[in-house]
Amino acid sequence: MGALSQLRCLDWEAELEWAIQVPLGYTPVAEFYARELMKSSQLRLVEDEEEVLPGLKAMAAPGHTPGHLIFILSQESGDVIFTGDAAKNRAELLSMTADATMDAAKSRETMAKIWAIWRRRPQSLLIPGHDMPMALKDGVPAYIGRREAAIAAWQGDDLDQITSYDLTVV
Repeated sequence: MGALSQLRCLDWEAELEWAIQVPLGYTPVAEFYARELMKSSQLRLVEDEEEVLPGLKAMAAPGHTPGHLIFILSQESGDVIFTGDAAKNRAELLSMTADATMDAAKSRETMAKIWAIWRRRPQSLLIPGHDMPMALKDGVPAYIGRREAAIAAWQGDDLDQITSYDLTVV
């Protein structure tokens, strides 16, 4: 049996129902994909707060989309909180304001829930949807590692000549 045939997709029914019902072109999610996914034998619908793998719990996190989920991996040393687009970056977490959301009030509620989970075990690691992993330092999110940004460009006569521009703000 190949790896692809063993692939499983986890989703929350609320998310798929929403994806199927939105008007054509309303979201970047192709509605026909959601319809076909609902028919797939590889789909496993999960419940809010269900343990989907040993130690990994799915939790409802509406706002970005109505059926968005976050995942919490429980470990002795602390949790690992995967927020996805419920909290995409440090700025959203600190301001409690989501940049791209279908329901700003629900996003604020979800971010409050994320903060409560994080503060429950302050040694936990948070991995946002579009930013670097963070840990709490004196109650404030601090990046794990150094943020870096660069551009690599082909400005020479062949693809072996690459010019790099460091965009890291120190």
